[in-house]
Amino acid sequence: MAEELNAALYQEAAEQGNAEAQCRLGICYRYGYGAKQNKKEAVRWWRKAAEQGHAEAQYNLGWCYYSERGVEKDEKEAVHWFRQAAEQENAEAQYRLGWCYDLGAGVEKDREEAVRWYRKAAHQGLAQAQYNLGVCYYSGEGVKQDYTEAVRLYRKAADQGHAEAQYQLGRCYYFGLGVEKDEKEAVRWYRKAAEQGFSPARRALQELGSD
Repeated sequence: MAEELNAALYQEAAEQGNAEAQCRLGICYRYGYGAKQNKKEAVRWWRKAAEQGHAEAQYNLGWCYYSERGVEKDEKEAVHWFRQAAEQENAEAQYRLGWCYDLGAGVEKDREEAVRWYRKAAHQGLAQAQYNLGVCYYSGEGVKQDYTEAVRLYRKAADQGHAEAQYQLGRCYYFGLGVEKDEKEAVRWYRKAAEQGFSPARRALQELGSD
């Protein structure tokens, strides 16, 4: 990304109102690509693009409000921009909007609504959304409990290298939840998560004498 982005490439078009250039310029300022890193300037350009309906900029602006980067923290404003981007099928925004509903951050807590947005992002292949949706099915929060569906979703995320999903898939194999009990398969998935530094997986392997 750093090699492809340079503020000088986007400045003129951004100043002429090109939303894509404004979004790219915001990224340049956020990470210091061809310009001095400046989070407030990143927010300024993302806002310009977001107000023109640019989904990626809307998501980025929402995340700035949520994480207090370059702007004062405002969870309601974050939800507003996440929603704008989510309705344009931005998977990251759909996940974050679901997350806000899950936590009750900037919006009234609503697990069913969280599931709805997680599902949209999961269908687009976003590993974190697949994992979170799997957690919902595993716990039965916001949706009817279904270990088999939880395993299916954990596997999708695990196959993308998501460490927590790998660990939870291992647990499902170990306890025989939603899948036939298989300690060897449990160890295999615990090890994948442990190799990424996920400490609960390391502990599980130690307890099994397989570390």
